[in-house]
Amino acid sequence: MPTELASRLADSWFGTAILVYAGALFIQYTVLNLLALSEIGRQRRQLRLADRLGLFESDLAPPISLILPLRDRAGAAVDYVRSLMRLRYPAFEIVVVNDGSEDGTLRALTDAFGLRPVHRTPRTQAPRERIRGVHGSRHYPFLTVVDLERGGRGQALNLALAFCRHPLFLVLEPDTWLERDTLLSLALPFYEDASVLVTGGVVRPANGCRIENGALAGTGLSKHPLVRFQVVEYLRQLLSGRLGWTRLDSLFFLPGSLGLFSRAAVQAVGGFRTDTAGEDMELVMRIQRWAARRRQGFQVRFVGGAVAWTRVPETLREVGRQRARWHQALAQALWLNPDLLFNTRFAPHHGIAYFAQLFFELSSPAVELCGLLLAVALVLAGRATAAFPVVFLALFVVGGTLTSLMSIGLERLSCPRLRVRELEAVSIYALLENFGYRQFIAVWRLKGLLDAALGRRVPEATRRAPRHSVEAGEDRQHAA
Repeated sequence: MPTELASRLADSWFGTAILVYAGALFIQYTVLNLLALSEIGRQRRQLRLADRLGLFESDLAPPISLILPLRDRAGAAVDYVRSLMRLRYPAFEIVVVNDGSEDGTLRALTDAFGLRPVHRTPRTQAPRERIRGVHGSRHYPFLTVVDLERGGRGQALNLALAFCRHPLFLVLEPDTWLERDTLLSLALPFYEDASVLVTGGVVRPANGCRIENGALAGTGLSKHPLVRFQVVEYLRQLLSGRLGWTRLDSLFFLPGSLGLFSRAAVQAVGGFRTDTAGEDMELVMRIQRWAARRRQGFQVRFVGGAVAWTRVPETLREVGRQRARWHQALAQALWLNPDLLFNTRFAPHHGIAYFAQLFFELSSPAVELCGLLLAVALVLAGRATAAFPVVFLALFVVGGTLTSLMSIGLERLSCPRLRVRELEAVSIYALLENFGYRQFIAVWRLKGLLDAALGRRVPEATRRAPRHSVEAGEDRQHAA
């Protein structure tokens, strides 16, 4: 960028707008952290009054269907299904969807659980041409395996719903592990308030954890720098942000691997879409819109004490492609649900939250990169002490670090899993992420925005988590 052009842009309305935007973004994250702190306090007070043991022992506990979509996961399917059977919850079934696997996944499940073809009438209309068969087991009557022709994930989930027998369902992945009491924490709001439609929980990187026989045996912090950056990112986005928006009754997005849904509500809004990069993300927005039309509030809840662990990428390319897909999903979800912004007559707080997602989350990569390029150009031109680079870098580095540190602090109050040494390490990465990692993520998020604008479809391969080892380092693990 020529020196003269950079100086003129920095001194014009363009530079002022970027600085105002950066300041507003910092204020938004600070407010969300404060709201998250308030929400944590409310949930902790409520939890002290809740009878979790009574729910566990009660016949009134809402039964849950665990949906497990699989494609070519013969090596992991059996152990993972066995780990689900050991979860602590009074009533649940497991519905495995074999989505056209070609590596013997169905054979592995058949041999392990004694599956045999059964006749099961779907509860809703289902395209039978995609169903190759339905299998059950005499020894495990709560296990159903639906064998499908290969197709899209959204269609597979809708078909799985047709064979679910319980009023609540949770979609899982074989690269995501639940803690033993996670289902109990997610179901508690449904037990206490019949109007709740969706609950979500905290998803944290499992790299560095100890996995034994397909189950989470111990948690820990990976030594891989890229994973540690993602630990900070997950706490900022998937903990403090979700808690803050919950406090405002404006939670639109839940972690895709830890969302407990009312099956009736999902069917009422038409089920999963099959043409988006993030079916669950768009589905939550549609449920919020449906609930707002019925003049109902707090239908979507985020439970800070419900924790799952998911395997995250360990290469830059995989991280970038994942973030691009997430941002594309965000853009598509906002595009498909504009009523949340314009129909403010029945839910003005939804309009405010929609605008914040549109103005800050969706647009921030483009504005951030423009501001950074302008600041770097001025520094290289010898104007490092000019107002624009000083203010922008202060908001970017200091503001970004403070918001991340606040999120780490919320971890100690909501779902403490990191030990003191691990907290210190993560805090250092909260500072280091401002020097390369955030810019890298911004580039890929911008790519996801362009993909959404151009209508590009996400390759199915990018929708699956990478298969890296997940082992806790020596002296870094503790019981889950």
